[in-house]
Amino acid sequence: MLTDFFLGPADDGAALSTDMARTPNHRTRNADNSVLAALWKAVDQDADASGLAGEEFLVAMGSPEGPWVFVIPDELVIRLDELTEDRFSEAADRWAQSEELSYHHVSGQQLIESLQTIKRLAGNARSAEQKLFLRMAM
Repeated sequence: MLTDFFLGPADDGAALSTDMARTPNHRTRNADNSVLAALWKAVDQDADASGLAGEEFLVAMGSPEGPWVFVIPDELVIRLDELTEDRFSEAADRWAQSEELSYHHVSGQQLIESLQTIKRLAGNARSAEQKLFLRMAM
């Protein structure tokens, strides 16, 4: 599965579900909505991330077979943007221990770079006053 991150205006979800030629701000293969929900819990243990793990933040889909476009909740974008360097290791360790990532047998240290990338994207979205989207496609 391809998972791409995009920055854009709030109404960009529908276009992202059909324009597969658009270049993402970041491309990965494993950061689906459930993995991002686990990240949300890792950076904010009090967060209710169940909506992101489900379909609450699904804003568009090309067809039932995909692609699927999720808007990353503002609360998570803010938490990521405000995550300080001294909390990276702790958050990455919790993320690595999440149910979603535990079967990959990754350590928190191995997730630091991914966490830094997602934090940068969140910061860029906030500073540009745009939304952060996740597009998942087979």
